[in-house]
Amino acid sequence: MRLILFDIDGTLLLSGGAGTRALDRSFQLLYDLDDSMEQIQVGGRTDPDIVREVLDRRGLKLDSAADLLSTYLVFLEEEIQASEGFRVLPGARELVVDLAQDPRFLVGVATGNVQEGARMKLDRAGLSTYFAFGGYGSDAEDRTELIQIAARRGTELIAPLTPEEVFVIGDTPRDISHGGRAGAKTIAVATGSFSVDALSSHSPDLVVPALTPAAPILDFLTS
Repeated sequence: MRLILFDIDGTLLLSGGAGTRALDRSFQLLYDLDDSMEQIQVGGRTDPDIVREVLDRRGLKLDSAADLLSTYLVFLEEEIQASEGFRVLPGARELVVDLAQDPRFLVGVATGNVQEGARMKLDRAGLSTYFAFGGYGSDAEDRTELIQIAARRGTELIAPLTPEEVFVIGDTPRDISHGGRAGAKTIAVATGSFSVDALSSHSPDLVVPALTPAAPILDFLTS
């Protein structure tokens, strides 16, 4: 059996800026900061890493991770439900469903979102039920570590079998680099902010312009 780990934002769906708006509201409420997310690059990063940069730029210390996270999740739920720009990316649903129904694969997520935030996004996308496990920003600030955690959880689910291979599918150079460091094969998809050429320069094992057509991805996963 092979473990397939999907990134969420920019790979499976676009939230229409819901996460950025929720963080802005959280920092404004708890730290009285306006436009806290301005010029913050979020692609491929974990939520804790993003929070740390925002506060470091302002010379501030984190008062309470629990308070900030609780506030963020309340705002995120509101923003996701209200987001007019929220959409599932072309081919994402079909590929996830096909893989989840294929006994050769076990499908999970490897995302910088904290677990509850990931669930909210996947719930609105109608994809939650297809993912049996995952690694999240709430597990580790470092993306390599959270990918390793996801792979370990998937391995535990199929025990006493061991995975033939682990694959990471994502839309940023960080998905490629951290996936490689975690010992996974990497599939880069140019559905986020990075072009095929930009992703190719980071040497993924496969790069595709989108999740559709699925044939090149399926051929690679089964080769």
